[in-house]
Amino acid sequence: MQNAECINRLIAHSAFQLSKNMNTSGKSITLIVVLLLAITFGAVAANKQRIISLAPSLTKNIYYLGVQEQLAGCTSYCTEAVADNKEIVASAIKVNIEKTVSLKPDLILVTTITSPETIELLQKFNIRVEVFKTPKNTDEIFEQFERIGKLVNREEKASEIISETRHKIEEIKKLMPAGNKDVFFQIGAEPIFTVLPGTFMNDYITFMGGKNIATDVRTGAVSRESIIAKNPDIIFIVTMGITGEEEYKQWQTFKDMKATSSEKIFIIDADKACSPTPVTFIETLDTMVSLLKPTSHE
Repeated sequence: MQNAECINRLIAHSAFQLSKNMNTSGKSITLIVVLLLAITFGAVAANKQRIISLAPSLTKNIYYLGVQEQLAGCTSYCTEAVADNKEIVASAIKVNIEKTVSLKPDLILVTTITSPETIELLQKFNIRVEVFKTPKNTDEIFEQFERIGKLVNREEKASEIISETRHKIEEIKKLMPAGNKDVFFQIGAEPIFTVLPGTFMNDYITFMGGKNIATDVRTGAVSRESIIAKNPDIIFIVTMGITGEEEYKQWQTFKDMKATSSEKIFIIDADKACSPTPVTFIETLDTMVSLLKPTSHE
């Protein structure tokens, strides 16, 4: 932002000097316009960064902020960027250092999944590396989105999206009765894993007025028998390919369980539900609430 201010001052100063030293003939005006355009295009180029994102959620945020043209590289799991033919420089956890450095990035965005050794190696090439921890709640999702907005000079856009998301969340909270349904949110199989309190995905449950049945679970791994014993009113399963469908069918075999008898077992898109971004969070929450709306009065 400071660079932009300096450039704007340079433009204004140049225009003033030209108008002061030259008459107002057509040639003079044309020269002024040409100079202003040249400096302006230089300003745009100076403010553009070459960015590499090493996490799908961070890549999504780059797109939501509208600076995808600055994205030089991504992982093989960054669906939007791969579809845009961005250079793939990493898998989920393994980074091709040589290819990454060859793209001459100014900024690399990573999560804690990227090893400290890899981060340190990238920094040795004088590349700015920004590390983002997994958010524990929506407030941290917003803080990280705002941070990315500042890194790419899109603070206003970030603030706008955050404000809209907060407003939608509050509207949903007003519509949904608080804490009257026990919810099991499954995010893995073999072993079965559940969403834990103290995670951003737990906010899905609380914001839609539910109670997480995993409040006494520490590691996330649970047995099927323990879930059946807690008899949840609602079960959400994130997509896990064929496994997700199999889990859906498996839960339906327990006819005495409340979620089964009331047909409250749902599959949720993992690409959205598990991505800590403001946009995917509210889209997932909207979907979950919509699935419950027909019987939300119960």
